Amino acid sequence: MSKTRTKPLLTVCLALTFLVSACSNSKNADEDNGASGNVSATASTEASASASASASSAGGTASDPFGKYDPPISLSTFRCMNDAETYPEGDSIDNNVWYRAYQEELGVKLTNKWTVSTAGTTCEEKTNLSIVSGDLPDFFPVNTKQLKTLVDAGLVEDMTEVFDKYASPLVKEAYSANNGVAMTAASFNGKLMAIPGTTRGLNNVDMVWIREDWRKKLNLPEPNTMDDLLNIIKAFVSQDPDGNGKKDTIGLTMGKNFYDGYAGLAGFFNAFHAYPYSSASTSMWVKDKDGKLVYGGIQPEMKPALQALQDLYKAGAIDPQFVVYDGAKAAEAENQGKAGVHFGYFWNIGWPIDGMAKKNNPSLEWKPYPIPSADGTPAMVQVPDPTAYSNIAVKKGMSHPEVVVKMMNMFFEHIFSENAEPEKYHSQVVGDKKYGYFNYAAVQGEHPEKNQIAFNAVSEAMKSGDTSKLGPEQKLYYNALKAYKDGDLTKWGDDRTWGPEGSFSVLGKYKDNKLIKINEFLGAPTNTMATKGSILMDLESKMITKIILGDPVDSFDQYVNTWKQSGGDQITKEVNDWYAQNHQ
Repeated sequence: MSKTRTKPLLTVCLALTFLVSACSNSKNADEDNGASGNVSATASTEASASASASASSAGGTASDPFGKYDPPISLSTFRCMNDAETYPEGDSIDNNVWYRAYQEELGVKLTNKWTVSTAGTTCEEKTNLSIVSGDLPDFFPVNTKQLKTLVDAGLVEDMTEVFDKYASPLVKEAYSANNGVAMTAASFNGKLMAIPGTTRGLNNVDMVWIREDWRKKLNLPEPNTMDDLLNIIKAFVSQDPDGNGKKDTIGLTMGKNFYDGYAGLAGFFNAFHAYPYSSASTSMWVKDKDGKLVYGGIQPEMKPALQALQDLYKAGAIDPQFVVYDGAKAAEAENQGKAGVHFGYFWNIGWPIDGMAKKNNPSLEWKPYPIPSADGTPAMVQVPDPTAYSNIAVKKGMSHPEVVVKMMNMFFEHIFSENAEPEKYHSQVVGDKKYGYFNYAAVQGEHPEKNQIAFNAVSEAMKSGDTSKLGPEQKLYYNALKAYKDGDLTKWGDDRTWGPEGSFSVLGKYKDNKLIKINEFLGAPTNTMATKGSILMDLESKMITKIILGDPVDSFDQYVNTWKQSGGDQITKEVNDWYAQNHQ
């Protein structure tokens, strides 16, 4: 790798309440008793001392954002990995291109204390157990609920000065984007208490994926309105789109998790200007006519959306087994060519849709569309949390807190800089397997607008033929689009992502037309959210399920009353208190 660094590119629920109590066995927690202000002040002092000690122990090289430790240091973390992750022969999550690079370039020997699946709640539960037991590695990924628990208990380092001193210009540029919301969400009382990981940016919004070959075969119009889309969904059940003479197809793919990036319902509700939960932990808060924050999932716009879902179910357009399907099970119908519509994210062309399936079935076609509107007002898609998927916390007292920032610097250098080596560090297709090398990295981040920047750059290069302004990763996308255009059907997934009718073209339309609605609440979970949030989310999920299956739509009104009385009103007060303090 070049030694010359590059310029920045323009390119809780009850369980967590228990965690706070359990963590109070530590000395710091007893002293602070959950007072985050005291924790932050103490952590700030100790972090500065730790950073100074780190620089001294590394022979002075630690002050370099890419400085190598000599002698080498040994550190620990833990990993939550997708069950479908693949590795080149001889590699694993414990020994791969990134872990070898940490040792070779930074002098860091990294060990995983444990590794678990990301499926279901396994990762969160295992992480919670580590926090409760105090068996923490040197650094580790946490969600916002867990980070708040750790901060309140005084168990993590203050990274404010460490980040300012060691972050590379490229990393600082990335985390200042989107008004620095990722840094804000990881900060408590003005102190940065973790390093934000890969940011969601504005990518995590719904679009509707449609079996385009079926739509054309049935001579149905494109879904310019919600009525168009509902008719498509029903026709995919009643008009034999696969042509086998049997009524064996599904219109709308759904699973029991309504707040998912695949086969969820956020986009469906957004079509009716309703904004409920859209992740397993994040509620969507919007402004009412008086400028106060209200929870989107209890607003009257929910009712016509629920009625439409019930009508689809009665028409047989939704698999009755959706109530027990997780994402993988819901995807089986699509993988078998038996389902034609789902709501999801830009990456659905990689999973569950097989991006290389067109090679074996040239007539197959999926196309992503923007969410249509149920009336004359354009639909806005919700962004519940534009911050980070997770944050990297550093255990209190760790002698080298700056190492996490250095590892982030290294990730940006290998993936996003002008010296990037994407085929070595990002991903590569070998034979019939695609390896996502970037997933192996223990510390990951990105510019929140990286993908949209890449899409725009690649689109311009495809029009002009001039690739001189493309970065290494962007050039890979360009080459894939050229190959698809020249007849390589294995690149179909790339075309459905980066091409003129791909998923990033849909995101571009949202952004160009200002059709993105960002959550007004970006703080850590409030006290009542931590104790009652999961109960309220479960209450909402059951209400939606029952109405789809046939309960009167007016039962939504009783749900709203129950939600308010079960902690919702108190959460609303806490959310508005946070807003008043942070938007003066």
